[in-house]
Amino acid sequence: MDKIGLVLEGGGMRGIYTAGVLDCLLDHEIETDGVIGVSAGACHATSYLSKQRERNFRVNTKYLKDKEYLSLHSLLKTGSLFGMDMLFNRIPHELEPYDYDTFNQSKSELIIVSTNIETGEPDYHVIKDMDKEIGYIQASSSLPLLAQYVEIDGKKLMDGGCSDSIPVQYMRSHGYPKNIVILTQHKDYRKGKNNLLPIIKHNYKEYPKLVDALANRHFQYNRTLDELQYLQRQGEVFIIQPSEPLSISRIEKNIDKLKKVYQLGYEDCEKQMKELKTFMTEEKAVV
Repeated sequence: MDKIGLVLEGGGMRGIYTAGVLDCLLDHEIETDGVIGVSAGACHATSYLSKQRERNFRVNTKYLKDKEYLSLHSLLKTGSLFGMDMLFNRIPHELEPYDYDTFNQSKSELIIVSTNIETGEPDYHVIKDMDKEIGYIQASSSLPLLAQYVEIDGKKLMDGGCSDSIPVQYMRSHGYPKNIVILTQHKDYRKGKNNLLPIIKHNYKEYPKLVDALANRHFQYNRTLDELQYLQRQGEVFIIQPSEPLSISRIEKNIDKLKKVYQLGYEDCEKQMKELKTFMTEEKAVV
């Protein structure tokens, strides 16, 4: 049977939609052969593979009032709007302990996408040791203008969405001919030109290839959406995305809104579960 991949788009706090979808997958004991995550999608992939139901939801809602989690205070103090020490140290080790043993036993390969700011190209890294390699997940989540780049293994890395927001083609070219794709935008969404490009050009003038990647991001993103529609018609991808536009921002702090989006993710996935299981079991799926 064909290997099946799971592709997780980013989107900041919109990723709580993905959290709902993933908890639905856990409830139905749905596992794939590989998972690839970008930015918030990379973060959510970790709790899915450790089978910690609702952990993603708690991490995204429980600490919103803590200035070390998401605040202007954190941005001014550390250069990152999201508190990176809290997210990638205190939360997994103290506040919401991560189940490293279950992750290590997972049959799924985990690939994290970030962007090399010197080349402007995507960096795809397979996580073998979650504790030691969590820097790659931090890098994938480090948004331009809102976070510092992460230097790891001699590379300067930032948000994976800068260069490959929906890495379905990477999975297809690396042994995953069928993929479940979780998006965080409604089906009618198309990305526009980045309005902050003048600021980006100024702040990252030492990294012109990163600037170029961000200047062309909307073209690549929309082209990928078109490719997904074609692959869906061919029965090679199964898309789960918001059934209605999400009324939250990338840095949303309204807990009631976040709860509704999480529930929408769960419900959207549940409604498609029969078709999803058919997709996963048939050699040539009909979606």
